[in-house]
Amino acid sequence: MSLKECKQEAIISLRNVSKYFQGKKTIDNVSLDIYCGETFIIMGCSGSGKSTLLRLMTGVLRPEEGSVCIKGKDIARCNQDELDTVRKAFGMVFQYSALLDSLTVKENVALPLREHTKLAEDIIDIIVRMKLSLVGLRGYENHYPSQISGGMRKRVSLARGIALDPDIVFYDEPTSGLDPVVGGVTDKLIKDLSEKLLITSVVVTHDMQSVFKIADRVAMVHKGSLVAVGTSEEIRNSDNAYVQQFINGNPTGPIDFFKEETNIEEIFGL
Repeated sequence: MSLKECKQEAIISLRNVSKYFQGKKTIDNVSLDIYCGETFIIMGCSGSGKSTLLRLMTGVLRPEEGSVCIKGKDIARCNQDELDTVRKAFGMVFQYSALLDSLTVKENVALPLREHTKLAEDIIDIIVRMKLSLVGLRGYENHYPSQISGGMRKRVSLARGIALDPDIVFYDEPTSGLDPVVGGVTDKLIKDLSEKLLITSVVVTHDMQSVFKIADRVAMVHKGSLVAVGTSEEIRNSDNAYVQQFINGNPTGPIDFFKEETNIEEIFGL
């Protein structure tokens, strides 16, 4: 399947999704399609609901209303065994890498292969070397996370996220805490993997440089609602006041920090 053909098929579909915490609606009737092979950015202010959307898509949270379909399977209605099966189709790259300090780089990347397959160790070794090559880390197999830089740890996390050849990779703030050059390297890796391996990349970020470098399409979330969805160029040129305030970093506008109610996401650290 070509990249163009791939991008005509919705691999993730949310329909009328709402999520509540302690009776307060934090995701409000969201409907959204994400297409196979595209790099899709979810952006918004801290506490806007973007991380909650990510957790709904990965099955960590379940909505009180609506459906969350991954490859046609509604994970909001799955039992745990069914959810675990669906999860084999996606990888996750965490904000702070989430590597196990007691394991080497090689062992961290091999972990999902050892947990979810019955492959022989020599085959796992070959796959690990291939994945590390894709992120430019061949030769670091025997290093521990404490022995490599923050940017390299992010790349190890990415290699681990694609170890099982997923159809989808979810990224939570992948350039957070990185300098602009290392952030640019990370952005390029995300885009290259999407295009070369036909991976669907769903990226939660508030890094505007990343948004306009790698996004095929962008959604902006505010107070749990989608306020805009479009291509990166459509978002850049949007006449939506919320979008323009956010992408330009204006302190004044419809998003009034000092008058915003405390979002339940901040209370629960979501």
